[in-house]
Order: sequence, then structure tokens, then C-alpha cells
Amino acid sequence: MANNALETVKEKVNGVLAKYPVIDEPLSKVAGNLKIDKAFIVLGIAVAIPILIYSLMNGGTLVIDLIGFVFPMYASIKAIESPAEDDDTMWLTYWLVFSIFKIVESTADFLLQYIPFYLLIKAAFLVWCYYPKTQGAKIIYTSAIKPYVVPALGIDQTAKKED
Repeated sequence: MANNALETVKEKVNGVLAKYPVIDEPLSKVAGNLKIDKAFIVLGIAVAIPILIYSLMNGGTLVIDLIGFVFPMYASIKAIESPAEDDDTMWLTYWLVFSIFKIVESTADFLLQYIPFYLLIKAAFLVWCYYPKTQGAKIIYTSAIKPYVVPALGIDQTAKKED
């Protein structure tokens, strides 16, 4: 029954799109590249716009939280399910840096609210932390956490993890 409703919505969206070739043609190309139905792209945008408006009206925190949580959660699940260990380390490092960042941010919130474009800076920082080509969380870990926090915790850096 839900499948029939979904098909009906897809047909209606595709019918409306067919009336507007200026939108339909580029959307068809994007849908072909992404290998998903163009109706789902339209529905995704239709859902995303109110979420963005709501978020912007409430300080933008929802969008920033989505940036900081959704893709990293997905990638973490993929890493857990993959046999490789290097991706596990990458995502553990991200979550460690993210947690420290959230604690510092909540403590310094009264100051951060005065920084212009703070939410954009925060979004860019979070993406930099988890983007595979930059691996910002790894940079932060190796330059700030490992040399100062790890020794202070008395963790033996020469010991290897054994399963």
C-alpha cells in the first residue's frame, strides 16, 4: 500500500516536471548521474527547504547539527561494517575531536555568538574535520591531543591495540 502511494507521488511529480522542460531537462541529467529518480530529488528539496527556513529562524543550529552528525554517522556505520581498520580510526578520531569541540563550544558560547558568520565557520570546520581528503580531525589529534592529552592521561603510546 505504501509502495502504491509512493508510485502515485512519483507519477504526479514527474507529470508536473514534464510541463516545465527548463527544470525537467537539467534535473533529468542530475538524476541520471546520481542514479535516482528525479521525483525523489524534488521531494528531497521540498523537505529540505522548510527545514532550512526553520533552522535559519532558530539560529541555524539544526542545519549545522545535520552537517556535523548525518554524514559522519553514515560513514561511521560503513566503517564499522567494513573489514578495514583505518576507516574505523578516522571516524573514532572525528568523534573525539567533535566531542571536544562541542564541549569547548558550549563553554564559550557567550563569546562565540559575537563572531560574524560563526555558523558558516563552524559548518566549514566540521566538514574539514571529516572530509576524507583533508582529514582535519586527524591533524587536530596528532598536533594537539596526542602530544598533550594522551601523556597527561598516562596512556602508553607504545602499546599496540590487540583484539
